[in-house]
Amino acid sequence: MTNSENIQNLKPLEEYAQFHKALAEPVRLRILGLLSIEESLCVCEFMDVLDLSQSTVSRHLAYLKNQGIVVSWREGTWMHYAVDKNHPAFDVLQTSLSFLSELEQSKEDRSGLKGFESITKQCHPKT
Repeated sequence: MTNSENIQNLKPLEEYAQFHKALAEPVRLRILGLLSIEESLCVCEFMDVLDLSQSTVSRHLAYLKNQGIVVSWREGTWMHYAVDKNHPAFDVLQTSLSFLSELEQSKEDRSGLKGFESITKQCHPKT
């Protein structure tokens, strides 16, 4: 095998390793846990449920987006995020999220999100 062939063979392995590195952070797992129960969420929802600053939430979301795990779009001044169901390792992600959903922290996050849904938010004004 040539060096070029070795490098090509390692690229998918490196991408898979990067995918797992993205999951190796509790805040990012909590974000993904929330996205596993909601089709999409905006940054303000993550901030409230996770009790983190906008910059911290945005940094973790950017990491997930750079790995292709989430997609984003803008609505006015707010960024919304959803899991990219076309990601090559989506099946692996689903298995992990299924396990995570049983953890106490995930249950608390879901409860916090339900409480947040009942109030008027800037990113989702009530009509």
